[in-house]
Amino acid sequence: MSDGIHGHGATLAIGATTIGNITTITGPSEARDPIDISTMDSTSKFREFIPGMSDAGEITMDLNYDGTAAGTADALNTLYLSTASETITINFNETTDATNNSTFASVGFVTALGHAIPFDDKVSQSLSCKLTGVPTFTDQPA
Repeated sequence: MSDGIHGHGATLAIGATTIGNITTITGPSEARDPIDISTMDSTSKFREFIPGMSDAGEITMDLNYDGTAAGTADALNTLYLSTASETITINFNETTDATNNSTFASVGFVTALGHAIPFDDKVSQSLSCKLTGVPTFTDQPA
C-alpha cells in the first residue's frame, strides 16, 4: 500500500500568529552549495566537489484575502513590516490530534507580501519568508 497524506488541514504559524485562509504552501526549498575542488591532478578529467554551505531556503504561500477586523490582512502587513526573525512552523495534518502531526520549524522573516485583485475572481495575497539557520523536521510520533 502506498503512503501519503493530503494537505487539507495543514497550518502555518509565524511566531504567535497562525496564518488563516492559506490555499497553498510551497517549500521549504533547501539547497547546498557545491564547492569545486578540481585540480590538474583530477582523475578522468571530471570535476570534483565537496558539500559547502547550506541554505534553508524559502517558504511561500498563497492566501484568500481577508480584510475583516478578525482577518489576516493586517497581521500579514504587521509581520512584513517587522524586522524581527520569528519561528515559522508548518504543522502537517496526518491525524485529528494536532499534537500528533509532523512539523517543520525554522527561524525566518517575511521578505515579500503581494496582492492580486482581479476584476473577475477572488482577491488573494501571497507571502514569502526567508529561512535562516538550521531547520527542524519532527516526524509524527509512533
